[in-house]
Amino acid sequence: MQLKSLENTQLLVILPCNAAACIGNYFRAEVYTQKGWNTWKEADTCLRDLRIKEMVAFAAVDSSTLETEPTGSKGAIVFETEMDRVKNPTGKDWGAPNWRWFRPTAAGSCEYLETLTESLVKGIRRVEKIGFTQVFALVNPRGYFLSLAAAVDKCGLLNKWILFRVPSHPRHLLSAVRQMTPFVFAASDGKKLKGGIYPIPDLYPFLQKENKAYKDFLPKPWQNYSGLPSIDEVKAQWQALKRR
Repeated sequence: MQLKSLENTQLLVILPCNAAACIGNYFRAEVYTQKGWNTWKEADTCLRDLRIKEMVAFAAVDSSTLETEPTGSKGAIVFETEMDRVKNPTGKDWGAPNWRWFRPTAAGSCEYLETLTESLVKGIRRVEKIGFTQVFALVNPRGYFLSLAAAVDKCGLLNKWILFRVPSHPRHLLSAVRQMTPFVFAASDGKKLKGGIYPIPDLYPFLQKENKAYKDFLPKPWQNYSGLPSIDEVKAQWQALKRR
């Protein structure tokens, strides 16, 4: 289901954009892939009871906004009520946000990371004005995660927003959505969960493998979010989040 209004929503779940951005409807990604990686439909199914009550809204981190609204004030977070913001006039898929767009140049410049981070700062401030009681984010492209973490921190919200860290490859997304679901339900029952960055323990080996593959030296602030804590720290964080 797709919400038509954010009026009654209490919680926000930020998901990755997908190929169906080009037609202005993230829920229809299966039009472009048969691989069963539609995170939006999975989240809608897992959270159906809350969605029917209009308690949980969805949004996407979407760099397509840098093309569709290069000077816009809304930023790179797109609510499900406004997905037409990222339609491609040509109708063609915008393409996956490959790390090669974001990686530093030989001179150490991170222009695209910087541009997306600043656009996400705009989006985050817009989200905060709505007054959600809790915000969850689960985005997998490396450039998206680093930009979002840096933007959330810049806005002083890392102790409030919950960012789940997952591997970049979309094959892990459905599992990540299912493991996020209990925390969203807990928040809907009034539990106040501690903000921060939470790698998902079950997916840690894949995160570790991916992290070793990225050799680029990142300048601050993105360098602060590129490393991984130990598996013991990850498990302890996860258990603490469960107990709240």
